[in-house]
Parts: sequence; structure tokens; C-alpha cells
Amino acid sequence: MELRNKAVARHFLEETEDHNREYAYAHLCTADYREHDPAMPQETVGLDEAAQIYRELIAAFELRHTAHSMVAEGGLVGARFTVRGRHIGEYQGFPPSGRSFEVSGQVTLRFRDAKIAEAWLNWDTQGLLEQLGAPPPSGDARLQGAAATPRASSLQTLRPDAA
Repeated sequence: MELRNKAVARHFLEETEDHNREYAYAHLCTADYREHDPAMPQETVGLDEAAQIYRELIAAFELRHTAHSMVAEGGLVGARFTVRGRHIGEYQGFPPSGRSFEVSGQVTLRFRDAKIAEAWLNWDTQGLLEQLGAPPPSGDARLQGAAATPRASSLQTLRPDAA
């Protein structure tokens, strides 16, 4: 079971051969799938909302996810991952910059009946924003020695009118 879950997790994280996670959402996740990601406008979303957010991301970014050092225990799989890409389309009102980026993250996936039922994602949203040219948020917690950065709604701080 654990080896199978790790294989499904890798396929989900690295998308399909055409780098499109929509297939993965449709075929590798349960109908009541939940995704938790503090970088999203709404931290917890269902299957349809997660797929819609991903459609918006692939319209704005050439994305490539790579899974690293996966571990499994029972119905859970944890993995580190890297996201690489380039900003190629408009996103949340910000025109394409053409800039490339590379950030890391971690995910825990909960499986039910050989499908992903829930995902908890944490990735370097602030690093992505900085690599795309966004100014650091005012009161950047990293500069103040805090453990977490202020929560941003995806690339909202990149918008030309969000200064």
C-alpha cells in the first residue's frame, strides 16, 4: 500500500507527461478531495476549486514540479518538492514578466482507497514573489526574525496597483 501511495503521490506532484495536473485531479483524487494551501486565496478548497486554481496557474506560468525524498506511513505520504517555471501570462492583473523562478515546498497527502483524499501544501510563496520582482511585503517577518512570513494571496503583491 505504501509503495503504491508513493507512486500515486509522485504522479500527482509531477503531473502527467504533458505537465498538466488537471488529469491528476480528475483521476488520482477522491470526489470529496480537500486541498489546504495558505498561499491560495481561500486556504481550503475542494476538488473543483483546486483544479480551477491550477488552470489559472498553468495559464500564467510554465510549471514543472519535481518530487524529492518521499516517505510513507499507512495512508499518508510526505514529500519535499521543487517548482520551477516562468511567468508567461497575466495573473491576477499582473502582466507576464518572462522571469523564471525556482522554489521548494513540502506536502502531506492523505490517501483513501488508493486515491488522494486530502493535501496539505506549504511552499515558498514569498521566494516566488521575490524572484518575479515583487517588493517584499511591508513588515516582512523574516527581517524581524519571526518564523513565518505574512500571508499573501498568491501573487497579489505583484499587481501593479497593489503597492
